[in-house]
Amino acid sequence: TAYNTRGLPMLKYKRLRTATLTDGAETLATILSGLKNKTYRIAGLTTDPLANMWIRLYRNGEQVVDVQSIACTSSKPMLAMDVPVDVGDDIKVGFYNNGAATTVKDIAISYEDK
Repeated sequence: TAYNTRGLPMLKYKRLRTATLTDGAETLATILSGLKNKTYRIAGLTTDPLANMWIRLYRNGEQVVDVQSIACTSSKPMLAMDVPVDVGDDIKVGFYNNGAATTVKDIAISYEDK
């Protein structure tokens, strides 16, 4: 585990840009995998808010997050969470587009080594 100058676990951030989002469809991509001898904890998730766009996060095919992206406000842009990622786990993130713009969209996670 990496630590900051105050002795606390250091958060890391990872961003990805999705493929073009299609109306009425879910678009996902792998953002983090539990590598050999590495475990993580996802501490947060963020994106630019957009009505009719649902943020999705899956761990090994099981849906963990399904929330409208407008929950990411300017006053609280990071959705707090505590999702363990063990060796071999696959974390996919993306969006379900329910009538929003058909465009590419950025999504980011904050995580730390366990």
